[in-house]
Amino acid sequence: MKVKELPPIKRPSHELVAKIQGKEAKRKGLIAAIEPDSGDYFLGKNTIEAVRKGRQKYPGAIFYCVRIGYQAVYEHRGGLLRR
Repeated sequence: MKVKELPPIKRPSHELVAKIQGKEAKRKGLIAAIEPDSGDYFLGKNTIEAVRKGRQKYPGAIFYCVRIGYQAVYEHRGGLLRR
């Protein structure tokens, strides 16, 4: 059985991400799903909602997600238990 090769993941430019972060600064905490080729983005409360909105216009596209006002989309708190 041959495994299907996935297309490479594209990142939008740092300038585009900064532009979106600045333009939507009042909507801190929302997720922006960015379509890297066009620069279009779609906002949602979570990644699923934002990507669903984007897929209506760009079916099958791979989106790059950022959280408005933050450096990362998700944060991990916690760690490993030591025994």
